[in-house]
Amino acid sequence: MAIIIYTDHPDLLLDKIYEAIENKKADKWVATADGYLTYGSLLWKNEAFFKPEIWVDDKQLRFGLIKRKDRKHISTKLYTAFHTKLVELLLSRFDRNFRNVTATAARTEPDRF
Repeated sequence: MAIIIYTDHPDLLLDKIYEAIENKKADKWVATADGYLTYGSLLWKNEAFFKPEIWVDDKQLRFGLIKRKDRKHISTKLYTAFHTKLVELLLSRFDRNFRNVTATAARTEPDRF
């Protein structure tokens, strides 16, 4: 259930995403102190997290879904909300910085749940 972004410069894209979050230009996304992303609306904040990873050889920026420690599983509704909101952010703000984005339907590196 990862998001995989194909880009020639995954490190630069991740920097731009963090910059947009810091400047309040990334809808309601919030970055944690350890670099994870969570959707900051009251309904979803801290319900799950995306962990970014740069896969240099594959020219990919990946966001793995991480469940909250006290959760036994991630619901389809939660998975859907987080994935659609992140893909929406990517397409609306960073479409010139990548070629393709994929949302997987099964556990994929770097997911942890």
